[in-house]
Amino acid sequence: MGSEFMDAAAAFARTDFDGVSRQGRMVHAFVRGTVKPVINVWSRGPQRRWPYPAVDQLGRVLPPVRGVKREIRSLPHCSATLTTPARRVGGRFVVYAHGGAFLVGGRQLHRHMVGRLATLLGAQMLSVQYRKLPRHTIADAVSDCVDAYRHALDSGADPAEIVVMGDSAGGYLTMMTAIEIKRRGLPAPAALVAMAPLADWDFTAKLAAPSAATCAVFPSAMVPIFGEFVRAAVRDTALESPAHCDLTGLPPTLIQASRDEMVYPDAVLLAERLGAHGVHTELQTWPGQVHVFQAASGFVPEATRALGEIAGFVDRMLAGPRLSRTA
Repeated sequence: MGSEFMDAAAAFARTDFDGVSRQGRMVHAFVRGTVKPVINVWSRGPQRRWPYPAVDQLGRVLPPVRGVKREIRSLPHCSATLTTPARRVGGRFVVYAHGGAFLVGGRQLHRHMVGRLATLLGAQMLSVQYRKLPRHTIADAVSDCVDAYRHALDSGADPAEIVVMGDSAGGYLTMMTAIEIKRRGLPAPAALVAMAPLADWDFTAKLAAPSAATCAVFPSAMVPIFGEFVRAAVRDTALESPAHCDLTGLPPTLIQASRDEMVYPDAVLLAERLGAHGVHTELQTWPGQVHVFQAASGFVPEATRALGEIAGFVDRMLAGPRLSRTA
């Protein structure tokens, strides 16, 4: 199980799971030997015309999740994919922001994980194909996610049954979307889930932490280059760090991360800052896992457990019936 910690004064509960499975080690070694070198090459010439849209097609190699229906929905500035499971619990609805460093991903790369989550949660999931760098700004991506939330409301979804969720860059968008929802006076969603979120544009703590050396995805030398690339791409628009925003009044939040990934310090900082603002916050960490290891659910036991923990959190935060499920 691992160790549990509760800071009553900060409304912040932490659970550290123990152990790394054989499958988890296999995935870690594979990703470190394949993905990390590619990202290292990218960092040597980020201004080149890389085929970012092509990366999304890699998701086609993953088997489709059975029993889900997918439809394309139009938003004001982008499209979104609505995934509906065979069995839905009440009116559950998830607005999902995919990861990909604000550069890659979309309809295919996260299709499998979104399908598994939809089935596990018994929820419709609207996965946003938000506008991306370098042609667009991160503020554009946040705006697209808010538009997706408005779409959910306009479609009749009850805010008490809506979850905003995302991984990596999408974890950043999850938090900024919730902040922007509050700023615009929209009804708040019932809960937030952020997997391996980027939460602070100051990379000092990330690079100084032991997890910078153990990360299987991001080379340390790439991180400041990525920061410079992002700042050049966003031009004169604001580049906000969720961990340093006013988080008062945000919905209950679950944060998951590997203790051996680059953004692990961000996950801890964000959880502590949410708790300090009085937000019910649960932080769950695993050792030895890759960035967004949850995508390996069904193969890596820790990933399967992580999705089960997300389902349990959603069950606790949303009113109504629950679904008998297996991850």
